[in-house]
Amino acid sequence: MKDFIHIVKYKLLIFFKNNSSFNTRSLIKNLSSFIVYSVFAVGAFLFTGNALSFLLIKVKIGSFLLHRFISIILFIFFLAVNVGNIVVSYSTLYKSKEVSYLFTKPVSYLNIFAVKFLDNFFYSSTTLLLIICSVLLGYGTYFKMNFWFYPVSIFLIILPFMITAASIGVIFLMLILRLSEKIGVKNVLAFFFILYLASLGLFFKISNPVNIVSSVMHFYPDINGYFGFLDNPILKFLPNFWAADAFYWMSSGKIINSFPDIFLQIFTAAFFFTLALYLSSKWYFQTWKNSLHFSFKKKNSTKLKRRLISFSNKSSFSPQTEALLKKEFMQFFREPSQWIHLSVILILIIIFIFSLTSIDFKLLSTFNTAFKTIIYLVIFLFNVFLVSSLALRFVFPIVSIEGEAFWKIKSSPINPNKIILIKFSIYFIIIFFISQILNIFSQLKFPSELIGTSIINTIFICLTIVSLNFGMGSFFANFKEKNPVRIASSQGATITFLLTLIYLVFLVVVLFIPLFNFFNPKKTHLPATLHYLELTNLIIAFTSILITFISFRLGKTSLKRDI
Repeated sequence: MKDFIHIVKYKLLIFFKNNSSFNTRSLIKNLSSFIVYSVFAVGAFLFTGNALSFLLIKVKIGSFLLHRFISIILFIFFLAVNVGNIVVSYSTLYKSKEVSYLFTKPVSYLNIFAVKFLDNFFYSSTTLLLIICSVLLGYGTYFKMNFWFYPVSIFLIILPFMITAASIGVIFLMLILRLSEKIGVKNVLAFFFILYLASLGLFFKISNPVNIVSSVMHFYPDINGYFGFLDNPILKFLPNFWAADAFYWMSSGKIINSFPDIFLQIFTAAFFFTLALYLSSKWYFQTWKNSLHFSFKKKNSTKLKRRLISFSNKSSFSPQTEALLKKEFMQFFREPSQWIHLSVILILIIIFIFSLTSIDFKLLSTFNTAFKTIIYLVIFLFNVFLVSSLALRFVFPIVSIEGEAFWKIKSSPINPNKIILIKFSIYFIIIFFISQILNIFSQLKFPSELIGTSIINTIFICLTIVSLNFGMGSFFANFKEKNPVRIASSQGATITFLLTLIYLVFLVVVLFIPLFNFFNPKKTHLPATLHYLELTNLIIAFTSILITFISFRLGKTSLKRDI
């Protein structure tokens, strides 16, 4: 424990020293961060209150259905923290120079693991905690909760929930590295892929939101009671269910009923965190040594040399363009966490697409106009959120990962506009392709009239998000940080993520009324309702062009400054 406290103490001192330097650039950065954080916190608070008021008073979905939707959101949140920790922890726990340094000192493997695990957890969870605190404040204000609700929710429900997800992720990572020594990396990754696929498929099958809405609406207008008998028994073993159930009982004024769910949350977090610490004392050093022998780069480079991407082969592009394109490709795949994380996100996208096709949307016609609008917007915004996650994770760090050797490219006779255009175009094309696939598949169960407008909107939304992440990533470039995952979790990335969420709110505001009119059964003129949807295309397109222009100017200016 003494070594643990000593390391944590000096890590905190280094952190505060590095972030306490005073200059014009840091002042502007901190001031802008404060403004963005404040605006977002107030916006999230107001949005949560208005959303709850709309759902419970105007749409009248009832408290039970509301908290079942919250349970589904928490499951997605749990999965994001879990999978994110698998990928991020690989870089933090196994590829960090700090870990290699600490292994040469008289420090126990358990202390090294605990320090890096907590470092990774709090470093990557700051934004999520900010979002959750703002949302909880709006939630508590709407339901007129007492002050005790906030510390109980944060420290006894949300933090244990996140610690459980992170601990399971780290345990899975150690299992992957441990088993890879015996049966090979590919076999282990394939096994965990099938495991996640089966688990997600089962969850989406037994927690169909359309079916649960239909079942509860049979009891209309008495929909504010507790309909736990409609829940699948399997769901009651999941942390997201306990969290949502605890919130339901607290918002209903029956606090004592929430105690079992809170106890299960705390006990589960303590169990998995203790299990992670125990396994680290047995496996951490051995798995760290195993990770040194993984030949990701060697195998990939051998394969690349045999392909057209090799620098020894020529293409129809100009020499400068060809060199930059191949550099971008190799720079991405030289880091295992890049393509592993991309594979994980693509797998989640594929699972989401299949889950959409398995939902019975025939019941959609039985819902009122507001419900149809909300379901469509939720699916559409979730597509945008997935695209935003891709952009934040892979577009934001693309300038920073050039490293301190970037001066070689900057000093070469290459037009900065060409560097910007090539970097931007590669990622935009890939993310655009993925976003359109998501959009088309998600539109299959909705009226065909919406497909055309959604395709156009997706083009400009994708352009906006990629441009925003590229421009902000250039402005907040950190050439000393080599880990792209940590770059995507930095302060600048947090600000970018918050700006993206504000943009999502903007999309809701712009799209809601035209979509509400479209789904309104009283409409008499379909061309008129489509005309309003086409006007949203113009608003979104204008906003996209404006943000893209500002982002490109920001990126170009940032590339010109000295490293």
